[in-house]
Amino acid sequence: MLTEEQLLVTRHIRGHARVTAVAGAGKTTTMVRYVLERLRSGMDPRLVRVVMFNKAAQEDFSRKLQLAVGGAFGLPPVRTFHAMGRNLAISLAKEGYLPPFDPTPLGDTQIGIEMLRALQASAGTSSQRAAIRDEQQQWLDAFVGFVDLAKSSLQTPESSFYAGGYPDQYELFIEAFARFEQWRKAAARVTFSDYLYDPCCAIAANPDLAQFLANRVELFVVDEFQDINDIQFFLLKTLAGERAHLQVVGDTDQCIYEFRGARPDYMLTHFGENYPHSSYQMSRTFRYGHRLSLAAAHLIAHNQRREPVLCISADNAPATKLELRLQTADGFSLADLCLAEHASGRPFRDMVFLCRTWAQAAPVELVLLQRGIPNRITGGSRVLERQEIKVLLVLLRIMSGRFNEQSPADCQQQVFDLLRFCELKIKHEVLRRYAQRVLSDGHGFTALKLSDDGLSIYQEQRLQRLAVALDGIEKSVSAGLGLETFLADLDLLKAIRDNALSSEDGENRAATIGAFVGFVAMQGDQSPAAVVAMIEGLRVADADPKQGASVTDAVTITTMHRSKGLEWPVVILPGLSAHYMPYQAGRRRRADEEQQESERRLMYVAMTRAIDALYLFTPSLDCHKGWEGGLRPELNILPSPFLREMNIPLAVELGAVLEDGTGSSRADAGLALTSTARSYLTALALDGEFSSAFPWVDIFEFGVAVRHDLHGDGRIVALDEHGITVKFSDKQVYFSALLVEKVLQLIDSPLEDLATRELHSEFVSGEVLAHSKYGRGIVADVDARFIHVRFREGSKSFRKDLFRATRITGQK
Repeated sequence: MLTEEQLLVTRHIRGHARVTAVAGAGKTTTMVRYVLERLRSGMDPRLVRVVMFNKAAQEDFSRKLQLAVGGAFGLPPVRTFHAMGRNLAISLAKEGYLPPFDPTPLGDTQIGIEMLRALQASAGTSSQRAAIRDEQQQWLDAFVGFVDLAKSSLQTPESSFYAGGYPDQYELFIEAFARFEQWRKAAARVTFSDYLYDPCCAIAANPDLAQFLANRVELFVVDEFQDINDIQFFLLKTLAGERAHLQVVGDTDQCIYEFRGARPDYMLTHFGENYPHSSYQMSRTFRYGHRLSLAAAHLIAHNQRREPVLCISADNAPATKLELRLQTADGFSLADLCLAEHASGRPFRDMVFLCRTWAQAAPVELVLLQRGIPNRITGGSRVLERQEIKVLLVLLRIMSGRFNEQSPADCQQQVFDLLRFCELKIKHEVLRRYAQRVLSDGHGFTALKLSDDGLSIYQEQRLQRLAVALDGIEKSVSAGLGLETFLADLDLLKAIRDNALSSEDGENRAATIGAFVGFVAMQGDQSPAAVVAMIEGLRVADADPKQGASVTDAVTITTMHRSKGLEWPVVILPGLSAHYMPYQAGRRRRADEEQQESERRLMYVAMTRAIDALYLFTPSLDCHKGWEGGLRPELNILPSPFLREMNIPLAVELGAVLEDGTGSSRADAGLALTSTARSYLTALALDGEFSSAFPWVDIFEFGVAVRHDLHGDGRIVALDEHGITVKFSDKQVYFSALLVEKVLQLIDSPLEDLATRELHSEFVSGEVLAHSKYGRGIVADVDARFIHVRFREGSKSFRKDLFRATRITGQK
C-alpha cells in the first residue's frame, strides 16, 4: 500500500512534475504505479517514454512494470539515455543527418590504442612523448576521463578542459581529443559516449532537425534526475518539445557523479527555469531506522545547495544500529567486526566495506585475507595484483634470498619492473639493458653503478642511490623495516606523488604502498622468507576457485561512488579521517565550499546504503589527552569533521527513544534538541511529546574556560573545523572536535551569559556573530534568501534557512 506522499505523485495529471525522493523511499514502486495510472486513463503507451539511469535499473523497472500491467495494456518503452541516443543515432544515419557508422561500440583495447596514438601525436616535446610511453596506463586513464567529460556537454573541448580544472600538463588533451575524433569519424566507429554526443551535435547544428524530432511523445518519466548532465538534458528538452509533459524524480542530496558532468543545479534550478511544474516530496524511507535518518539529516543539513527535504524513517522501517568505532592501526578492529557479525548468524555476503578511494581498500582487503575472511572486490583490482604491490613483493623475495629461484625471464622482467617503479626518469630501453646487466654480468645490483651512454649526471646518481638501497635490501633481516628503509632512502613516496599525472593518482599509489608496508610491519619479527610465504599463501587461497565461500558468501569491498542505487544489511565505512572525508588529495580548481558539499553528499549516499547496521570507523577516537603543542596534527589521524556534523550521540539517543514508542519515555527524555531534530519530530507530529527537551547549543567557542581531567584548567584560544586549541597553565593542547564534549568540562563563557545564549538564524546588517567554522564575523547584508558575512579570511554567503551562528551582543 502506498503512502499519502506516494499517492499524490501517482495522481499527478496535468503539467510537469518534479519529485524529490529520499534514499529508500520506494520511488520505483511509485513510478511504476504512476505509469500504470496514466495507461489506465487512456494514454497511448507508444507516446510514453521511461528513462532510467543505467541498464540494471532499466531491467528492474521493466520487470516490475510488466508485472503491474499484466496483459491489460501495451508497455511503453523503458530505456537508458544511452540506449535512447543509440536508437536515435541509427535513425539519423539512415535519414542522412549523420554519416553511416558501425553501431557496435569500440572495445577498450582499440580505444586505448587509438587514444595513445592521439596523445603521442599531440605531445609537444620528446620528454613528454617518453613520459606517455613510460606511463601509458596513467595517461590513458586520465585522457579517457577527459573525453567522457568533454562529451557530457556541447561545450568545446577547451571549455570542458578549463571548467574541469585539469592541470597544465594535460593541456595536450585538447589537441588529442580532436585527433581521436578525426580518427573515429574516418573509421565510422563510436564509443559508448558517442551514442549521445553524435546525435546531439547534429541536432545542435541543425535547428530544423530539432523541430523534426520534437513533439512525438506525450510523457517522459525520468529517474535519477539529479545525475543528469548537460547533453542528456539537451536531448530530453529536444525530444519533449512543447508537447510532452515531464515527470522527473531524484534527490539533489545524492548527486555524486560530477566527474561525469552531473550537477545539483539541474534539479534545483535548471528544470524549473525550463518547465513550470508541480513539486512533490517522498520523504519517508523504508530502508533504515530513525538513528540513521537523524544522523544523515544532521550531516546533509550543512549543505547550502540542496532542496529543504528531511528524510524520515517510516513506521515499518528497521531499527538500524548506528555505531562509531575506533579503527586500530593494525586494522584488526575491522576484521573483528566481520567475524562477530558472522558468529551471530549473518552471512558474509550481507556485509560491505565502502571506501572513499581504492587506496583505503588495500588495508581492508589485506587484514580480511590475513584473518581468513572471504571477500570480493567490486569495480577494482585485488591488492596483491596491483603493480606497485608486485614490485614490493619482488623486494621481499630479494630479502628472503629466494629471488633467483624463479626463471631467468621472470627475474629479468621483475628487475625491469623494479627499476620503473623507482621513478628514475630513464627511457625503458635503457632500463631493460640495466636489467640484463644485473642478471647476466655477475655484478648483481652493483651493475646499476655502471655508466650508460646518454644518461645525465642526475640519472646516474639516482641509479647509484638505488644500487646502495638494494644492497641494503639484500642484507635486511626485517621485512617491514627493510621496505621502510628502502622507500625512505630513495624518498620514493614523495617521488611517486610528485611524478604522478594527477595528485589524486599519486596519493592513491603512495597510500596503497604505505598500507602494504604497514601490513608487513605488523607481522613483527617474522623473517622476510616467512612473510613471503605468508603472502603467497594468501594469494593462493584468494585465487583458489575450489573455495566456494569466496564466490557465494564473501564480504564486498568497493568504493562509495559504486554503491549508488544499492543496499546491504551491514554497511562499514572504514578510514573516516579528516584526510579522506572530505578527501583532500586530487582537488582541482573547484571552490572549497563546492568540494565540501560534494564530499558531504558522497558521505550521505554511503551512509544511506545500510539496512540493519551502519558502522563508522575513525582513527584517534581514543585520544582523550589531545595533542600537546597546540598545533593541529596531520589530517589522516584526525576524525572526519563530518562525524561531528552527524551529531551521532543525539541521533542514537533520540532514535532509540522514538523506536521505544512510549509517550512517557519521550516526555522524560530531557534531550538537547537541534533545529534538525526539532524539524524531524515535527514531521512525525511528535514535537509536543518531548516536553523536557531544550535547545542544543555548541558551547565550546573562542575564549571559553574549560577543565580537563589530566591537564587542568585552560581557555580555548583557537578553533578550526577539525578541533580546538586550549591553553593550559604550562602548555597548549589540540583536541579533536569529535571528542571535545567528552573530554572537556565547561567552566564559564566570557562572551555572554550561558543561560541566555542561543543560536540565531535572523540577523541584521552590522551585527557581530561567531560561526563554528569561520570564527567571528560581521553581517554585511541580508536579502530574501541569503545572509552575507565578512570574516577575517573573506566574505561568505549562506542560505538564511540553514545558517546558524551565535550573536555576540554589544559588540560591533
